Amino acid sequence: MKPLEFVVILLCVLLGLGRGADLAFATDAATGLCTAGAVWWRYLALGAVVLAAVLAGRSRPLPPEPLRSRRPAAGVLAFAGAVCMLAAGAAQFVFAAGTVSTFVRILLEVICAVWLSNLGRSWLRGDGWKTPAGGLPLAIAGSALFYWNVLMRFMENSSSWHRVQPTAAVWQELAALLFLAALARTLYLPQPENGRTLHAAALAAFCLCLCWELPRVLLLLAAGLGSGAAAVLPELLSGLALCCIGGMGLACIGKEKAGNN
Repeated sequence: MKPLEFVVILLCVLLGLGRGADLAFATDAATGLCTAGAVWWRYLALGAVVLAAVLAGRSRPLPPEPLRSRRPAAGVLAFAGAVCMLAAGAAQFVFAAGTVSTFVRILLEVICAVWLSNLGRSWLRGDGWKTPAGGLPLAIAGSALFYWNVLMRFMENSSSWHRVQPTAAVWQELAALLFLAALARTLYLPQPENGRTLHAAALAAFCLCLCWELPRVLLLLAAGLGSGAAAVLPELLSGLALCCIGGMGLACIGKEKAGNN
């Protein structure tokens, strides 16, 4: 890992710690309205770190060969993300179903879970790398979940710039979409120009999907333990799946001992 990447990862961790403190002391978690300080400071910190992550990623391409080999950390996170996706879909079907958009989301979560599980199986194989089953069509269909989530955010959450959480959630879904799309291109259609896009998308996903989301997941977990878990279970599981995808971004840029190709 290059020194610049290490600095960016450290900034992402510090951003996550700051977000945790913000949720604990200065933000109304139910509405997303800041109760202390200016909202623009939140966007400045988030935007600066994401920009640093993208620029650091664009500075060096990720070669496709290490990603087309055994990568246990990324494989475990892919499987964990698939499990969380399936559980989130089941929780929404039981507790939050009722609209067409929700049923479409559940279907896309199942498809995304299938692709993530196939991806995890390929990264964990001990007998050499094999391209994930389902091919590029399954990868595209699984990634479409995050495009649909962006649309749902605009349809169901009338956001404004003064509500940090709903607005940042759109950025998180876009980061996951771009990362999984870049990963699919690298695995199924390897081209030299894909490396920089994948590196930038992986670092951005680590920042937005893991570091920014994890404090909210912990807050939802505490809320579920303190009252009715059914009210927060779908969002909690979806947040955990997003964290797994962010962790995959970090695992993809790290160096692991390559298995047989």
